[in-house]
Amino acid sequence: MSTRPEVALVTGAGGGIGRATVSRLAAAGAGIVAVDRDGDTLDRLTADLAASGGRAVAVVGDITDEALAPRAVETALASFGTPTILVNNAGVGSDQVPVWEVEPSAWRRDLEINLTSHFLMCRAVVPAMIEAGYGRIVNVASAAGMEGHPLAGGYAAAKAGLVAMTKSMGKELAKTGVIVNAIAPALIGTPMLEAEWFSDDIKRMLLERIPMGRLGRPEEVAEMIAFLASDRVTFSTGAVFDLSGGRATY
Repeated sequence: MSTRPEVALVTGAGGGIGRATVSRLAAAGAGIVAVDRDGDTLDRLTADLAASGGRAVAVVGDITDEALAPRAVETALASFGTPTILVNNAGVGSDQVPVWEVEPSAWRRDLEINLTSHFLMCRAVVPAMIEAGYGRIVNVASAAGMEGHPLAGGYAAAKAGLVAMTKSMGKELAKTGVIVNAIAPALIGTPMLEAEWFSDDIKRMLLERIPMGRLGRPEEVAEMIAFLASDRVTFSTGAVFDLSGGRATY
């Protein structure tokens, strides 16, 4: 992954892309600060990592709570040292209704979880990275944020905002040693996709739009994240990297 000791803070670490990312980074030797709302899931995750020789600590809490991000950074500092990697992965799907039928509370929930929580994590982590003169931030956006998505307007709007935040931070931090990039996955076979989000008809329609003809795998996303989180990436910042199986038209 990198030639330096790494300390990785990963949100939404309990399942899907987050768990795959934690496993990938831990296997490369990073100390892991795993953030999720589900304490039981994090207990199992940290136990599994310890059994395979990994190093991880859990931070349980609501990602929209302003106090969580500083607590996660404090945990990283106490356990491993200054965070060198931040993976903003926590997210939630939208209600399957058109924008004009979305309840204001649901709209705010989409933005708070899928965008504002990532701002809060960056706000807490970036000063330490600047002081260290090094850092890698990977924001998990979405193809929906690049091209819009019917019946998921709040989710798409939040992910588009995350893309814009990534581009802005890339410019702001360009001379500090802190690199900020995003990824834009399309359909990835995660528990959120299978259980919480699309109907079978919509999933079938979206799958037909993927030239490779299949869902992406969390491990494939984790591999891209691991690369972008490494010190091998030195001249790409404020960029968005596609993981769509050839679907992307942007």
